[in-house]
Amino acid sequence: MKIAFYGDSLTEAILGVSYINCLQVFLPGHQFINYGKGGDTVVSLYQRIVQKKLDQPVDLSFLFVGVNDVFVHLSWNFPILKAVFRQPWAKDVNEFIGYYQKTLDLLTARASHVFAVSPLIIGEDVSNKWNKRLEALCEAIRKISADYKNVDYIDLRAKFISSLNDHQISPYLPKSATRVVLDGLLLRRNEQLDHQAATRGLQLTVDGVHLNSHGARVVAEGFAAAIGGLSYKGPGGRVSYE
Repeated sequence: MKIAFYGDSLTEAILGVSYINCLQVFLPGHQFINYGKGGDTVVSLYQRIVQKKLDQPVDLSFLFVGVNDVFVHLSWNFPILKAVFRQPWAKDVNEFIGYYQKTLDLLTARASHVFAVSPLIIGEDVSNKWNKRLEALCEAIRKISADYKNVDYIDLRAKFISSLNDHQISPYLPKSATRVVLDGLLLRRNEQLDHQAATRGLQLTVDGVHLNSHGARVVAEGFAAAIGGLSYKGPGGRVSYE
């Protein structure tokens, strides 16, 4: 199968461990197309798909975006980066919903099936205010997905939260744009990324957002289960992932 992945830095994996590389190990023999770009919001991803005509025909598409529409508010310097790289973000949930729907309209017209993936986390303390904002976006994506016959929602955020339940939680947040950029430049190997995660007391991420080896494996396993589940339709005719 030809499978396309649309998303931000978690998909591009310039910073963090690549879940697509993990998925290639689980599911060899498929053609994977990585359309991820660091910093993309739902707005800038939609614009990039249109401008660069990235909605090419494929068998499956994964839409994995939303974190940066909240992450931009974490510190005063992130909006500056967004302006420099021309990556506008959704100003509220309604604007997010509008752009997400327009993106799904593009992808569903060119793929047999689309998986809409929940944003994950901003900080492994899932009780913080940033994660509460992400929860609202996840609920919006879940509702939007139900309006399309060839779209299924994957709640990987719930899987992440479950994986953190038995661990001591670090409050670390990537509040410095300079630190994020330096991590991307200096931490190139998986071993380096995992060591930095451990230094910060993090379980699934390098900095509260970008994936370490454990986090990348959780995402890859979720995607592999979703692809495998296409042959099994659960109640209501929809693919389910637990």
